[in-house]
Amino acid sequence: MNEDLKHASFQTFIPRSGTEAAHRAALDFMETYETRKTGLLLYGPPGNGKSHLAAAIHHELNRQGFVCLFLDVPQLLKLAKSATKFNSKITLIDVINGAVSCDLLTLDELGAGALLEEEYKDVLFPILNGRQGKITNITSNLDLERLEKWLYKDKWGNITDEDGRLFDRILGSSDIYHNTGTSKRREDAMKRIQQG
Repeated sequence: MNEDLKHASFQTFIPRSGTEAAHRAALDFMETYETRKTGLLLYGPPGNGKSHLAAAIHHELNRQGFVCLFLDVPQLLKLAKSATKFNSKITLIDVINGAVSCDLLTLDELGAGALLEEEYKDVLFPILNGRQGKITNITSNLDLERLEKWLYKDKWGNITDEDGRLFDRILGSSDIYHNTGTSKRREDAMKRIQQG
């Protein structure tokens, strides 16, 4: 989790045009967490607050005593790869078990970077399949069609999610919100340029 997200909270989230539905969904998630059957899938353009809302949920539930794990997907895949090395202090099984066993798992940036077949088979599928019946929150910059394609084939064209099992599990276990807000980072950068 990057430094900004370490300090993310509902108090520091600034609702803007296009973020209202995702913001309401995150607040509702907090109010109904203990009785929920589904997590959140927040998708949309970069920089519009999806990760901030997911991190705010993570921090608040951690404070309430729930075991929560927030994983940036590219970093998760890198960690899993390093866990397969001979001298690693953790194993791939440790990584998967930690992600499967926590109360709330947040997968941030699902769809970022190019997926490899072994990452799908050895990491993503075992985690998301193992979490059936548990709450998982997901953020992505990819719309649903692009996310399905990202899971379907790896970067070399190898078919990974041929029958769409994992994508189907994600859809079935998520309340889905398209966050249409524009990038706060870009807006802030434009303000700095204008003040320049």
